[in-house]
Amino acid sequence: MIETFPTRDDLSAALAARVLACAAEAIAARGRFIFALPGGSVIPLLARGLKTIEAAHWHIFWTDERCVPLFDPQSNFRLAETELLPKLAGAQIHPIRGSAADYEHELRPFLPLDLALLGVGEDGHVASLFPGDPALLEMKRIAAEVHHSPKPPLDRVTLTLPALNAARHRLVVASGANKAGIVARVFSKPSHLPAQMLSGDLRWLLDREAAANLKEFP
Repeated sequence: MIETFPTRDDLSAALAARVLACAAEAIAARGRFIFALPGGSVIPLLARGLKTIEAAHWHIFWTDERCVPLFDPQSNFRLAETELLPKLAGAQIHPIRGSAADYEHELRPFLPLDLALLGVGEDGHVASLFPGDPALLEMKRIAAEVHHSPKPPLDRVTLTLPALNAARHRLVVASGANKAGIVARVFSKPSHLPAQMLSGDLRWLLDREAAANLKEFP
């Protein structure tokens, strides 16, 4: 499903509402909300739409992380810690600290994710699953190491497609004219873009600029 919104602010508000709805559903059903965050522009977009909330039943994981210290400016954790986590009062935080095996060991008791939140790169990557990378082919493990990222830093840890596709809900968010080309490619003829390999309950949230090259959109 694709939903489009007139402005970035409208998209931000809709994203926050969708996350809060998933959280309420999960907590009502299972007493906790298991939420995986991306890096990049999605984090400030979500933070912009959220007020400070009580999040003691939230468990925050990450879809991927760069292999740098947690408080390095390039760290996905650092971005969330600066812009988003202060608004999630009492949330239980599970950053990626070591190897893919370490992360898998920590995450597995919490699976399936209630919500995997994703952005999409201009090359069609999601999380740190890049076109042509061996991690994209991993079908058994829920986390994998990436050693040849096409953009620095080269070394990363990422959730795999089995982990992402098993999530109860997935949101892919794109904003801005620079994402219009890849969004149109994803929804044109099938290829091997990582974003096209997501399945199940998948919802795309776009602003009008990101949706501009789609032949039809709301």
